[in-house]
Amino acid sequence: MRRLNRDILNMAAPVTVARASMTVLDRLQDFKPEIQIMGAAAVFLELAEHLGIPAQEAFAATKNLINGDDGKRVEFRAITAYLNGELA
Repeated sequence: MRRLNRDILNMAAPVTVARASMTVLDRLQDFKPEIQIMGAAAVFLELAEHLGIPAQEAFAATKNLINGDDGKRVEFRAITAYLNGELA
């Protein structure tokens, strides 16, 4: 099992995380919505287990990254726009 550096996790660059998110979403768009959410959740849970981090800790760190001091960061507003336009 690989271990991850929690300091790096908590200091991840929003642009890089958003880019990785878009890559995953791009591949999921070929599936029905029910499968998209289950597939994304399965990847999240499996990665957390594989990397030795509680899923809730990874979830909390991600929520903190998505939401800046004045609301959702621009990088993640772009993901929302993509979801509304491409996966609607």
